[in-house]
Amino acid sequence: MADKTPRYQEIADWLKENIRMGTFKSGEKLISEPSLCEKFSISRHTVRAAISILEQEGFVTRKQGSGTYVNHFISDGGRKKIGLLMTYADDYIFPTIISSIEEILSEKGHSISLSLTQNKVENERNQLLSFLSDDIDGLIVEAAKSALPSVNLDIFKEFARRSIPVIFINTYHAHLNCNYIVNDDAEGGRLAVRHLVENGHRKIGGIFKHDDMQGNYRYKGFAEELYARNLKLHENHIAWFSTETLDSLFSADQVKLLLDRLAGVSGIVCYNDQVAVKLIQAFTQAGLSIPQDLSLVSFDNSNLSRITSVPLTSITHPGQETGRLAAETLLAIIDDPRRSIRHIYKPQLMVRDSVRKI
Repeated sequence: MADKTPRYQEIADWLKENIRMGTFKSGEKLISEPSLCEKFSISRHTVRAAISILEQEGFVTRKQGSGTYVNHFISDGGRKKIGLLMTYADDYIFPTIISSIEEILSEKGHSISLSLTQNKVENERNQLLSFLSDDIDGLIVEAAKSALPSVNLDIFKEFARRSIPVIFINTYHAHLNCNYIVNDDAEGGRLAVRHLVENGHRKIGGIFKHDDMQGNYRYKGFAEELYARNLKLHENHIAWFSTETLDSLFSADQVKLLLDRLAGVSGIVCYNDQVAVKLIQAFTQAGLSIPQDLSLVSFDNSNLSRITSVPLTSITHPGQETGRLAAETLLAIIDDPRRSIRHIYKPQLMVRDSVRKI
């Protein structure tokens, strides 16, 4: 004769089934222990044993002095709905990141919902609210304008309150206690300057983006390496741009001002390969050549760095690996909310033809 299922296991199974069915909703308090005791005519000890099973299996989380809360859980046979919020999707490094995320999720039978912000805060807010109402199981997000104070922290905190895990990629909001997968952009800035200096360059300028943390950190490493090598930081030879001002920076009426600003330097560190390609075009139109008249180091090691008229020396970006790690880790955190990730990739320098040895 088979052993009878322990009473606490029966209660645990009943609770799990009601969580799956949505009777007890994610982020909300679980039915209280006294209510369970009364409903099933059982002792407090039996109830606590049942809840301990749920906690061990990741269905609930106990919060000291507050109670027991339901973790985000789905009922569709293990099929998860994952939100992906990116700044852009159709070019540069983004297709590689997105395709690697989609590959991991689809081969495991999960669905993905992709939204774009165009790196605009208002778009980010609207899409985040949409994901909240869509009852997703987890979110991978590239923060919009991450160098600026975020007005969307309240929504990110709501994801946490509902126990919906979020992983930031490429950048994150420093004021959040969050999961992230990023590149060491400051080290990338140091590598770029180091390479130029080792090739004889002493007067080095730069073009950086000020509304994303990547640009701030790349500038930080750039400046630190100059000082470490007892070189001057020529701020009059540094140009800054934002999401909205990039195109105007290279417009016909502004490009001469940019070239005048960069005149006198022998090497330039560019925020990314896109900026470097625009700069090459501007120099070519002005009758200058790369690297004979000016040497360039850029970031991201994208396809652009290899197919442009002068193959670019560029700092690597782990696009495909970022996507894979984000997808796999998010699924692991959904299954076990006690997990977390704070991963920083160490960049490498890919040497090509855009730096002249002096």
